[in-house]
Amino acid sequence: MTPCCQHHRRLVTCMAIGIATLAIGCTTLPFYPAPVVPTKSPLPYTAQVRLTELAAYMVEPGATLKQDPNLQNTVTQAKAVPAISAEEWDKSIVDYVTARQTFRKIVPDGVADVIVVLRIFIFIDPGLKSEFSHTYIAKADAVLKDPRNGSGLATYAGFGKAFGVVSRVSKEDDEGPINKSVQAALNDLFGKIEGDRRILP
Repeated sequence: MTPCCQHHRRLVTCMAIGIATLAIGCTTLPFYPAPVVPTKSPLPYTAQVRLTELAAYMVEPGATLKQDPNLQNTVTQAKAVPAISAEEWDKSIVDYVTARQTFRKIVPDGVADVIVVLRIFIFIDPGLKSEFSHTYIAKADAVLKDPRNGSGLATYAGFGKAFGVVSRVSKEDDEGPINKSVQAALNDLFGKIEGDRRILP
């Protein structure tokens, strides 16, 4: 193969990789927290925050109107939702907790007083009738763990709701309500953690 052909082949390969990377980046829905009001009840601990699970699901029409908290039982389409990446959301979640000032300090690496293990689930309800807007329910679970032995110290759950458009046709239709419902769930979750007097020294 001539040097010219080798150069052309490398150029085509690089362009293909670039296009694939761009496509992946464009199909992943981000989390951009709205401005966060610092808590009035901070905890005197350092913390390490870990987002270990993140998923979005379509559920049966009207499922969010029921009192059943286990929306996982009503999932219909796991693939008809926007792609979301726990790795990409992790930094945004840490930024949220840092701005909220729930803990004395967030420790990205190294030893902290507690480890906060987070899981976030988003459920999208298309509504019972075609003219109804989509409903977005976010659930945020947290386990506070002892970093010395990994034992659980306390568990919490927060919920958030938002409404979207009648007809979902693009990622942009999901971005706003998903962000709103997730931030509402995080507000609820960390409000419960801050208000738990049992974990104070």
